[in-house]
Formats: sequence, C-alpha cells, structure tokens
Amino acid sequence: MTDKRSTARPAAPRPRPGPPGRRARPSRQRLLPWAMIAPAVVALLLIQGYPLVRLLVLSTQDFGPRSLFTGQADFVGLGNFTEVFGDPDFRAVLVRTVVFTVLCVALLMVLGFLLSHLLTGVAPWARVMTTVCLVLVWAMPMVAATLVWQWMYQPQYGVANWLLTKLRIFGDLSAYDWFSHPNQALGLIILLTVWKGLPFVALTLFAARGQISESLYEAARLDGAGTLQTFRHITVPILRPVLAILTVLEVIWSMNSFTPIWVLTQGGPDGRTTTLGVLAYLTAFSRNDYGSGASIAVVTVLILAVFSVFYVRRISDQAEQGGTA
Repeated sequence: MTDKRSTARPAAPRPRPGPPGRRARPSRQRLLPWAMIAPAVVALLLIQGYPLVRLLVLSTQDFGPRSLFTGQADFVGLGNFTEVFGDPDFRAVLVRTVVFTVLCVALLMVLGFLLSHLLTGVAPWARVMTTVCLVLVWAMPMVAATLVWQWMYQPQYGVANWLLTKLRIFGDLSAYDWFSHPNQALGLIILLTVWKGLPFVALTLFAARGQISESLYEAARLDGAGTLQTFRHITVPILRPVLAILTVLEVIWSMNSFTPIWVLTQGGPDGRTTTLGVLAYLTAFSRNDYGSGASIAVVTVLILAVFSVFYVRRISDQAEQGGTA
C-alpha cells in the first residue's frame, strides 16, 4: 500500500494581504488625468469663462455712458435682444454675415485643396519655395496685410488700378475708387480674407495628405479608378476629420473677421459691408450702447456654438457609420 500522504497535493498558499496603500492606487490612476488637465481647465475658466459670463450679464443691462462712471446699470432682461432682433438693419447684417462667411469658407476649402494637391505633385525645390511664400503670407500681421491691400487699390496711385488700366480689359481705372462701391468693396474684403487664411488651410491639408499611404492610390489605379474616384473614395474619407476641424475654425474666424473690414471700409459705404463683429463694435463704442452691443456679441457666439456642435456631431456620426459599415 502506498502512503496517501505522499500522493496528496500540498494546499495552495493563501494570498497575503497587501499593504493598505495598494488599494488606493487604481483610484489615483483614474484621478491622474484630471489632475494633469486641471491647470489648463482653471486657466480657461479664468480667461474665457469670466468674459463670457460678464458679456451675458452686460447683455441684460441698460449699460450706457453713465454706467461707466457709476458702475450701476438697470436690469432689462431680454429687452436688448428684442430691440436688436426688431431692427431691420440687424437682419440685413445677419444675412450679409452668413453670405460673407459661406463665400470665404467655400473659397478657402476649394483653393486649399487645390493648392495642397499641387504641393504633392511639384518638384521638391518648387514645394519649398511655395511653402516659404505661404508661411510668409500667414505670418504677416493682419493690419499690415490690410494696409497693403488698401494701398494696392488706392484710386490715384494704386498698383492694381494701374495694372488693370494697362491691360485695357475694363477700360480706364486709374481713378476708380473700389471702396466706394459696396459690392466691389465686399468682394475685395472676401479676397483679402481668403488670401490671408489660405496658407493655413493649404499647409494643413498638405500635411494631412502626406499621412495617406501611396499604396492605397496605387491599388485604386490598378483597379481602374480615375482621379475623381480616388479623390472621392480615398482622399475625402480619410481627411474628413481634418476637414471638419478646418471648416469649423474657418467659419469662426470668417464670421468674427473685424480688422480687414474696419481698416478698409469701417463698415461702409452706407453700412453695406458691415458684419456682426463690426455692428457690435459700432453699437457699443460709437453709439455708447454697451448692452445692445453685448447682445449682438452673444447672438454671434450662440450662432457659432450651435453650428460647431451640430457640424462636429454630424461628422462624428458619419465617421462612426463608415467605421461600422
């Protein structure tokens, strides 16, 4: 007979309880990301949160020149918003701002796509030269760029008028004042805005385009796909997140555009180039109606916030549907 004690397996040792500090480690790991972003959140609340709250409070007050000295203003609730929306000039400015923003963003995205595609196909030296030119345009201060455009289209000595007159296409334009005609003035402002914002869009799309593997395009060409098909089924789907961010940023920057309009026309002639940003400034600082000016600014912020949330959510839903398909 064999000894049962020799065949029996030894009992597994019981786990020893660890030190008390180890149980708190998972909770610390969950709190670590929040602790790391806490300084940035506090800074944003101080830099962005307080001005927004102050703007909302100011939009509900009858804040005029007397309030600047006394520090007191009557509460009017939504009275400023009612007055603003009841003004026919505000509705015209709102439509003009939307049209201005749509044209600027559409031109920026189309020209940026074409320029980024050009950068991928030219020689290295041409790509470097083009990139340097784009960076110089991007780095130029907006006030300086606007003054350059103002000098270019100056009625008597502007180089644009001189060049167009020499070409003999539109007749004698040596004394033509572009900024006295609303449509021409608004068109020049749109061109200036597009010219100044094009480097950011083109270089961003060029950098994103460089992350797409060339094997995808080679496989598509072997399958007989043309340029438009590869652009539609490869380039656009992969670049959709970048396009969404660029579109939101350009909509915000175009709608809030103030410097080129103010330097070139100051909203004229006859207020025909006034946008929401210029109208808020004129209402607050020219008419000394700070409450109404703040309400116009609040309306602008709300429009941009609603558009940004709606557009980003739509792009996210399309990306999820494409990933699960």
